[in-house]
Amino acid sequence: MRVIICSHEADIDGMYSASVALMKYPGAKLSFYNYGLENFTKMFDYIKNESRKSKKGLVIISDLGINDEQVSALAIDSIHYLKQRQWSVLWVDHHPWQKKSLIALRKLGTLYHDSSGRKCSTEIMYEKLIRKDKIAEQLKLIAHSSDFMIDVKNHDSRVSELIHFYRNKAGSKQRLEFLVQKASKGILWDSEMQKDYMKFIKVGELHKRKSLDTLTIRKINSFEVAFVFTFPYVQASLFANEVFSNSMVDLVMLFNKHGKVSIRRNTESISCSKIASHLVEGGGHEFASGGLLKSNPKDFSSCIREMEQAIINSLN
Repeated sequence: MRVIICSHEADIDGMYSASVALMKYPGAKLSFYNYGLENFTKMFDYIKNESRKSKKGLVIISDLGINDEQVSALAIDSIHYLKQRQWSVLWVDHHPWQKKSLIALRKLGTLYHDSSGRKCSTEIMYEKLIRKDKIAEQLKLIAHSSDFMIDVKNHDSRVSELIHFYRNKAGSKQRLEFLVQKASKGILWDSEMQKDYMKFIKVGELHKRKSLDTLTIRKINSFEVAFVFTFPYVQASLFANEVFSNSMVDLVMLFNKHGKVSIRRNTESISCSKIASHLVEGGGHEFASGGLLKSNPKDFSSCIREMEQAIINSLN
């Protein structure tokens, strides 16, 4: 049986949940995507094209949630097509979903979704596919620490930075595949990764300094909010933690040249996902979310006004 694994390209949970799936299905093909209608369209176009090559197969989708009407309609239509080709779908995720999307997907395929806010996708994959495997168990501990930014002794930030580095380089698909394949064999770091990481450090530090030069802090209601334009080799979660440590703000809003916004919080009194819901294609967790801006990313003031309004709307 042909197996295709489609996972989130942006972080350790996406990579390691794909690694656990690969341990269960060693011959599977790997493919990586981000959020948004355009990315989901690419994913399902790829899957449908692969399904035309042979009848019967399995698609595993990991760490990619549905919180958008258009994406939900696309997913339902695509899975109907796959079922006609005698392909089945296994979807593993922990992000907030629309209730009707959950109901619809459960009728069409196998959906392992955890809404507790306490598990990442790698943990769910481990529990459902390959429980008690020692390598998979280690991967789920690392992924949990990375996704929730807790128990940092289990979190090697270099891997997060390397993923970000690979995503912004030519040949990113092959590089990410290597990471997943290595992790599935228990190789979490090697000389090749170290060599690439040293390349990243040189440009990454420069981009962090340039990003910090754009730091603007505003008070919105009772919250101190930092707005930062980020350059390409800045990894959002790690950089946000650095901003929190240096400025003691409650919320960090990062945005880049593509108008992509990353939201991180330093207090439970505000919801990142609620803020994201007031942005284009917004979604994510209570503690980490993202979306897109309507404003021109080159117009710094307009971008800040749009993000400020999203925060205000989320508090009403």
